[in-house]
Amino acid sequence: MRRITLSILLNLALITSAGANEDLSGVWRDLFTRCRIAVETGKDFDATGLRDLGRSVRTVPPITAPGVPFPLLHGYKMAEQRWEVPGSRFVVVEAEYPPDGGKSRRSCKLELAQGAEPISTEEEKLLRATFFVERNDLLSTGRHEYWNPDPLFSTNLGIRLAGNNPYGCRVVSFLDIDTRSHSQSFFQTGSAEQDAACGAAPRFTHP
Repeated sequence: MRRITLSILLNLALITSAGANEDLSGVWRDLFTRCRIAVETGKDFDATGLRDLGRSVRTVPPITAPGVPFPLLHGYKMAEQRWEVPGSRFVVVEAEYPPDGGKSRRSCKLELAQGAEPISTEEEKLLRATFFVERNDLLSTGRHEYWNPDPLFSTNLGIRLAGNNPYGCRVVSFLDIDTRSHSQSFFQTGSAEQDAACGAAPRFTHP
């Protein structure tokens, strides 16, 4: 009797775990697609079903080096809009760089909510496999091309829009995860405009 009970409990645990992983990959793919479409088409982000967390300004500090009397890269302020995914570990962050010549580059990324559990190695494998499926689907349309970010983390995957978006920007979409024991846990995924001279009129208020 005890063996039967243990077997039932183990099966329930596996089913629950599989369901949680399936939800994680499904939510990720939905939000990743929303971000990608918004940045690639230049349209507003589809926030249907998400909780609005409001706008804020994030300060990016300058990059300095010992013995160098001036910053290697100047700091700047990013205007951000955040949405929370009810019942999920993800937060969507849409951001704009400071305007330059009346244009502002845009990004839309998924991050883990404050206090959320880090991505596990098993979840990393699942998200990586889901990204491969998504990338293959996009490559088959002929509107995207193969691209990977620099190999800084345990997962470094990407894809790039073939050609420019309506605002003259190259658009890359990516999945970066680090679950290595000797590294700090890291997760970031989404889409971003590249090239300093491109961009649209700012959507957000900038300081």
